[in-house]
Amino acid sequence: MAYQLSKKEIVTEIVRSGKDPVYFINNYCRISHPMKGLITFNTYPYQDDLLEDFNDYRFNVILKARQLGISTISAAYVAWFMLFHREKNVLVIATKLSTATNLVKKVKMIFKNLPSFMLIAKISIDNKQSFELSNGSQIKASTTSGDAGRSEALSLLVVDEAAHVEGLDELWMGLYPTLSTGGRCI
Repeated sequence: MAYQLSKKEIVTEIVRSGKDPVYFINNYCRISHPMKGLITFNTYPYQDDLLEDFNDYRFNVILKARQLGISTISAAYVAWFMLFHREKNVLVIATKLSTATNLVKKVKMIFKNLPSFMLIAKISIDNKQSFELSNGSQIKASTTSGDAGRSEALSLLVVDEAAHVEGLDELWMGLYPTLSTGGRCI
């Protein structure tokens, strides 16, 4: 028999999770492992440091090796950001639409596997390359084309595999104004 939380305990968990993305991710997020299937997301210390940096700094550039779970920790942070903040506009861009869409898919999978009491906002509009929550937060995938995100006011921009983006300087000149209202970038 599953342990049931009282209403007071649920409120306490929601408040604590809303204040601390590390707590939320380690206690409520599940991710897909290629060999084990759906597993609890247990972050590594360097991922906890990244989450702290995502909150403390507007602009985050990560120089990394492959297969460190940076895209996955970014997806978990985006899920936390969208769930606990109203009316946030998130854009994920990558050289290929499939790469950007894959990160959006990871965010969506985290939402779909949260315990029901933690879903303080639900997916209200669901498309392959984007979705929107009932609290007004939304996420969209795009390629690194010259007009990516130009007409948007972004709360969070995620540039996946930025090292492989040709003409990143020009793209950044077009994207930076979309963050001018205080938006963040990973």
